[in-house]
Amino acid sequence: MKIIQTITLALLLTTTGATAQDSLQKTHITYDLSTEMAVGTGDFTAYQLVSNRHHTLATRANTGYVRGAVKADHTLAKCLTLSEKIDVVASVHADHKAYLQQLYANLKYDKFFFEIGSREHDAILRNAQLSSGAFTKGTNAKPIPQVRIGTTDFWTVPYTKGWLQIHFEGGYGKFMDSQYHKDLFYAHQDINGFYSSGAWYHQKHFYFRTNPEKRFFIVAGIDHAVQFGGTNYKYVGDELISKQKTTNLKTFWKVIIPVGDKNYFENNVTEDWVYGNHLGSMTIQIGWNINKDHLVQAYVDDPFEDGSGMRKSNGWDGLWGVEYTNKATGHQWVRGAVIEYLQTTNQSGPLHWDSGDYPEPVRSQITDYVTGNDNYYNHYFYESYSHYGMAIGNPLLASPIYNKDGFSQFRDSRVKAWHMGVIGEITDNISYMVKGSYREGYGTYHIPLPEKHHSFDAMLQGAYAKGPWQVSAAYAFDKGNVYGDCSTFNFKIGYHGKIL
Repeated sequence: MKIIQTITLALLLTTTGATAQDSLQKTHITYDLSTEMAVGTGDFTAYQLVSNRHHTLATRANTGYVRGAVKADHTLAKCLTLSEKIDVVASVHADHKAYLQQLYANLKYDKFFFEIGSREHDAILRNAQLSSGAFTKGTNAKPIPQVRIGTTDFWTVPYTKGWLQIHFEGGYGKFMDSQYHKDLFYAHQDINGFYSSGAWYHQKHFYFRTNPEKRFFIVAGIDHAVQFGGTNYKYVGDELISKQKTTNLKTFWKVIIPVGDKNYFENNVTEDWVYGNHLGSMTIQIGWNINKDHLVQAYVDDPFEDGSGMRKSNGWDGLWGVEYTNKATGHQWVRGAVIEYLQTTNQSGPLHWDSGDYPEPVRSQITDYVTGNDNYYNHYFYESYSHYGMAIGNPLLASPIYNKDGFSQFRDSRVKAWHMGVIGEITDNISYMVKGSYREGYGTYHIPLPEKHHSFDAMLQGAYAKGPWQVSAAYAFDKGNVYGDCSTFNFKIGYHGKIL
């Protein structure tokens, strides 16, 4: 352990230039070491153990990893800090054997930040441990390297006497899974007619909140994300029939607000293409402080992939939820609870007015402006809204990585699902977590399932924490025809240490 600390300290001091004693006095360096293993039966590691964990634990059955991270925090001035972190994972029986999970530098002033690199981020409004996941910017996939700017927390707007707080963020990033898409295509060319590479990522959100200390408060806002740029390759058999790519850097500006341009693709100038694969969600959330220790919040996240979703033409589609939070001191048998209902079956109806998929006389009879068939998370150019095969949004829409035939899109994006989660403490050192989900899937409008898919996925976890040590054990299982019947035992041990 002393050797690791010495080497890590030398590396960080070299890279940060912290050579003077006065700098060392303002620098804090910590490290985390952990290992985790999952063993059991079935084709996959049980769903609840893998989902919403930034794709750290592999989806394959009987897998594990060792992980090490070092973080340095430098106090540069009052309210001004600089942080750096490197986080490395080495896995067995996984798609990625060794990789950088996180590598970033973050400059923070008060509640504002500027950041460069790859970093795991929790959902801003959804419970990181208990929720089924955010629709737009979830925690299910590996981090996408980005340049980001925004607020670290809700910031109180001056001169509003605490009644108005805002939270905003925006950034550009780069998808790192181009080789993954290419390899998947060539391994399963019989089912995938195209693949994309070199895509970029843009995301932003803006929320406002009334004073959360009052008896009732409201949170509302919007999330927006888009895949753009890159190159799309279409094949018929082994013959490349189309290669499309963006033409210039103006897309970085155009993707901020979805607009069209007939010259978006170099070799297809007759259509009014929209820059990139846009999607997002609009949120409304109502909070009730029952008293100083107990908070209940009700919320709905309304998904959209174009204007029809933003006009709420998608019916009851959305993530509907209620969350309870216990803020009392000391160990509490129920620290928090969440119950959610997810529906994505409407998607603004089955028809889209300009689709060439409808033959005559059907097409000529569509006289209204019909913009349905939103096909959540799927796209004709970028395949799917995923990173290394894992859904970037809510994982209840089963990720493409679970498609045993190698299909690169979401096969089952029209779902209805119930989800619940409870967490609490038995003693000051021992805690538990229970989660369960039931989902029914109907395929997509283009390819409906002859019989609905269904799955019940549950997990029970116990954890012990004392000093720098954290130990947990869990059992999880899947029943149904989405992931198959999987049964997994999970063990994890971690250590948090301090160098400076």
